[in-house]
Amino acid sequence: VPLAVLVAAAFWLTLRFVQPAPPDHLVLSTGAAGGDYFRFGERYRDFFRPFGVTIELRPSNGSVENVRRLKAGEADAAFVQGGTLPPVADDAESPIVSLGALYPEVVWIFARSGVKVTTLADLQGRRIAIGPDGSGMRPLARELLGQNGVREPETTFVAKTGVDAADSLERGEVDVAFLIANPRSPVVLRLLSMPGVHPVSVVRADAYARRFDAISRFVVPRGVSDLARDLPREDLPTLAVTANLLVREDLHPALMYLLLDAASAIHGRHSVVADAGQFPNALNQDVPLAAEAERFHRSGKPFLKRYLPYWVANLVDRLILLLIPIIAVLVPVLRFLPVFYEYRINARVGRWYARLGSLEDEIGESPSTEKVPALLARLDELEAQLNEANFPRSSGGQVYSLRAAIEADGRLAISVA
Repeated sequence: VPLAVLVAAAFWLTLRFVQPAPPDHLVLSTGAAGGDYFRFGERYRDFFRPFGVTIELRPSNGSVENVRRLKAGEADAAFVQGGTLPPVADDAESPIVSLGALYPEVVWIFARSGVKVTTLADLQGRRIAIGPDGSGMRPLARELLGQNGVREPETTFVAKTGVDAADSLERGEVDVAFLIANPRSPVVLRLLSMPGVHPVSVVRADAYARRFDAISRFVVPRGVSDLARDLPREDLPTLAVTANLLVREDLHPALMYLLLDAASAIHGRHSVVADAGQFPNALNQDVPLAAEAERFHRSGKPFLKRYLPYWVANLVDRLILLLIPIIAVLVPVLRFLPVFYEYRINARVGRWYARLGSLEDEIGESPSTEKVPALLARLDELEAQLNEANFPRSSGGQVYSLRAAIEADGRLAISVA
């Protein structure tokens, strides 16, 4: 019984610290409905469906709001623009970790005709659409403009981006619009072909890339948005940041690996912004990489997840941990059981010899003839009890010797009398 309790306790402790089965529901904070983040979220949702995991998409105003949701536990994962969070040291504790960079996000600057822009400093005093509160574009635009001395109240910042910013440019309500979008997105195609609006070249793109960790130089090739209409009509030097996939630090590792699988399948192919195999990667992350992401980017998926279906791999992964009590406790216990069993048998036989020994002491005291019948009766009773006792066959030799000793003591009692 004590051994059984010991093994049960080992299993209980192991199960207590074994990662539970992965949940079948994940909340992904995306971006505005119809935007790039939301469209990618739909593709992630489709990728997860065959694995029995439901992704709930939650639109947002953008990266800042997505980070807030992650910190508040209102989302499990989110798309976040690089540079949204202040850099966190790799050894610092953080409720948010990164699974890596997904793809470059092109920073577009469009201006109305008549607005001459050589450097961003020329935008002082203009009406500039920089994105709504909660978007990643807004703090990025403020930082870029602020570094060039463009600040309020001389300059008017308008909380619009995307389609709203394009509408405002077309109506003349703003002079300049900042936005982040794919070169082939509908809003970019619309702005590139909009009369009275032109894209702005960022002539000092290399300088920005050197000064900001999250920013890189990016050249939009001529015609990449629309070859038939030759949009854009010349190579356009500009800036780019990376779209990153961030998750809560306590997200189940199995879901992290599934997200990384989805990222590789969706973002690992050739696109208008990246070469095949360039993304996802672990470069220039604002928050520490998850341990699972480090292993994934270094050597790919774990062995079990590489060759077994998703749920089978997770089940086997958990069952392997259950081998810990078997190896650490049960195996030594099983090796000890024969020794313990032999000790118990020897102890039982020893108690019979102890009873016989007390009779031998009385016989050795030279009993009178009157006491012999009583001593012989006690020896007969001891032998009868021994015959009724159950002993394993392995102890047959010891029991036989005990019977012989009883008979010898009987003869000794008669001879002494």
